[in-house]
Amino acid sequence: MYSSTLLTFFALALPSLLSATAVTKPVVTKRAADFVNPTLAGGSWLDSSAGLGEPLNVVISAQSSPEVLTLDGFLQYAQAIGFNVECLGLHLGNPQSANLGDGRGWVNETEVLRESFGIPGVGTCLESLTGGNHFRVFPQAGTGALFLAVSKEEDVEDSHNIVPDGYDIGRDLLVAGAVGKKIGFDASKFKFTTYNTVLTNLTGLIAPGSDGVNHGIAQDGVIKLLTVTIE
Repeated sequence: MYSSTLLTFFALALPSLLSATAVTKPVVTKRAADFVNPTLAGGSWLDSSAGLGEPLNVVISAQSSPEVLTLDGFLQYAQAIGFNVECLGLHLGNPQSANLGDGRGWVNETEVLRESFGIPGVGTCLESLTGGNHFRVFPQAGTGALFLAVSKEEDVEDSHNIVPDGYDIGRDLLVAGAVGKKIGFDASKFKFTTYNTVLTNLTGLIAPGSDGVNHGIAQDGVIKLLTVTIE
């Protein structure tokens, strides 16, 4: 009698016991889109500087790992692909602004990062002197996507003017150094991080050519979308 009652009890209680003790995996919420096209709400794919602009030719997708889309997290990623903060933290020249169609209007860049040539600390000083690749960062409110205006520039004697075809060249150099797996190191936490970057080419968002583009330098109308995942 008792064994029959116990068997019935366990048969009824077992499903509840298993569900109560099961390990629940965290739910990962993916953002709905890589970004929102700025022109859909009055924005532009050109930033603004004295009436002309530089193309926002690289976008870090909002589908990237959330850490990458933070100010500190993106700097760690940028360091892993060969960029860093400006020499001694100094910036010459006026900031540029962008309207990303996110309701904020024209907003200044959050930072400028320069090629570091693999030299920690002072590599960007070399870029400031001899020229090289650099980009401006504009976060899009609402999505978290990061819009980058990338270009390769001349040395300081040439006033850091953009080299011929410098927007496409700078963009392609950044992408070539980013795609695939890269290892970053956070010295403050003594921690290594592996980034996996996937490229998607986007066309039809910005017209090819030099119309409205700073320095009259034509660009090919291709936007490079990078999705960065921390592994």
